[in-house]
Amino acid sequence: MKKEIKIAIIILIGFLSFLWIEKPLREYLSLHLFEEKIAKQISKITIRTILIIASFVMIKKLRLIDFTGLNSWKTHRNIHAPVIAFVFIIFGIAANWSTYKSASIELLFLYAISVSVVGIFEEFLFRGAIFPLFIKSFDPTNKPILISAVLSSLMFGIVHFINLFSQPENIIGITSQVFFATSIGVFFCGLMVRTENILIPIIVHALVNFSFGAGELKQSIEENSDIEKISGINWSSLVPTTIFFSFIFIGGMYMILKTDKEKILNTLKKE
Repeated sequence: MKKEIKIAIIILIGFLSFLWIEKPLREYLSLHLFEEKIAKQISKITIRTILIIASFVMIKKLRLIDFTGLNSWKTHRNIHAPVIAFVFIIFGIAANWSTYKSASIELLFLYAISVSVVGIFEEFLFRGAIFPLFIKSFDPTNKPILISAVLSSLMFGIVHFINLFSQPENIIGITSQVFFATSIGVFFCGLMVRTENILIPIIVHALVNFSFGAGELKQSIEENSDIEKISGINWSSLVPTTIFFSFIFIGGMYMILKTDKEKILNTLKKE
């Protein structure tokens, strides 16, 4: 196993281990300060904010700042790349509009912040660190960016199996999350190398979480609802969601294949 892949695996294990602190923090907040649904959002925001700072420092230490475009916030290319994704996001928000309206302003605000920090952290970790480390490792191959995008996205998807610890009865639903996360991971990799600025996939990631992850918000609102209806598969939305993520996967592959491979590799070699 090459050095860069070992570093990527160690980084992933380290960050995932830190995420377990969220549960005792949530329990403490719900017992002493807030109701359960508020405590859940605050604990998620707190832990991921710490991880965002840590991951940014890590990106600097690994000398990947130029790759992410974080050295110049205004630098970006092919800004039109996520336009079609925004159209689907709008449809997703429209489909969940009743859920947003049912939530209190406080809960909706915390939910929006929560999904945003999750998007920032996951993009910093997977597209800002693991993805370029994989590219460095597969540099000698014919298609290092494509291989790295697929493998790092598989890693991103498989990580979602940790949700089985909190929802052991929902193996079908979690497996669908893994599939969808892998597909959209490829798209985020494509956005990263096409726009040359990690801020673009961060924004899209946060909006996707907000529009397609409203089930979590609904669960917080409907405290007495049937858990199976919420944690299981929503069959009425499965088909359009599958179409969306299939389209997103193809779009990601297309962007990666259209990317100037030599430019990306030269950027990483300079760092």
